[in-house]
Amino acid sequence: MVDILVFAGPHGELFTGYVRYKRSLGYSISTGYQYVLREIARFIADYPVDPDVVSRVAVEKLTSRKPGEAVSTQCKRIAILRQFCLWLASTGYTPAIPPEGLVRDTTDFVPRIVAASEMAHILAIADRTASEQRRLLLRLLWCCGIRSGEACALAVSDLDISAGTILIRHAKGDRTRLLPMSASLWEYASGYLERCGLTAEGGTLPLMPTARGNVPRSNNAGAALSGIFGRAGVLTRQGKPIRPHDLRHSYAVHALEKMVDNGTDIYVALPLLATYMGHADITSTEYYLRFTQDTLLRIIDAQQQVSQRVFGGAS
Repeated sequence: MVDILVFAGPHGELFTGYVRYKRSLGYSISTGYQYVLREIARFIADYPVDPDVVSRVAVEKLTSRKPGEAVSTQCKRIAILRQFCLWLASTGYTPAIPPEGLVRDTTDFVPRIVAASEMAHILAIADRTASEQRRLLLRLLWCCGIRSGEACALAVSDLDISAGTILIRHAKGDRTRLLPMSASLWEYASGYLERCGLTAEGGTLPLMPTARGNVPRSNNAGAALSGIFGRAGVLTRQGKPIRPHDLRHSYAVHALEKMVDNGTDIYVALPLLATYMGHADITSTEYYLRFTQDTLLRIIDAQQQVSQRVFGGAS
């Protein structure tokens, strides 16, 4: 694992504590990520000591775009600053927090939406070639749409087989949520615990430990999954294996499609989906929804009755 950098200024220990906290959740927190944090720490150190660490003036300066800076670099700094400030708030400080969506990066990137048949093939390959931990991880990502880091951070006690739920603790934005498992995931998870000799007494032990018994790092898990995707031939338009995060995008699309097919109004479905995925509002959820033409037409057709009631015969 990459060493933790030394952070300058009177609040250096807080930055170190934040990196340790993120790593305890399974995030790798690369050197590049830490360089941005160190830049923030140095900037704050140049101002008078603030009891809440990050002042409003500091936020305004740190979120501003530098001359010649790429928008993507600005967005990365803002995102890291926001995550750090939210963590500070969770520990008792009251820092100024950059608003979500302050700057949007302009990109033509389109996530790869995985079909159910493709995922069935991925799971078949994984069940023949991958470890028990990777096989469970794939099912958690596909069936729950959770982030890789959230899955890697799960402890044995977070899986409540008797209730059929998964507890996601202190995820992005320090949000905790309780997710119901589908019948198929519940059955697989029950078998996984039995096969691995894990019981409720395991408590805080990692649900999917590494060979050394540690919490898995999400980037290592992602690299392993990428190999499975490649062997299954589930690739992007550029011919590369899909990303684990594409399963989260796929979950959002398929879950909304299923709710609409079952008669749920789309304006009701979106807040439910946002809550399940751990988003603060539906704006973040909407970013995940990349529909194929067939899916979009199905949703439009399913909403036709609502449109008729609202707009009458207008076209």
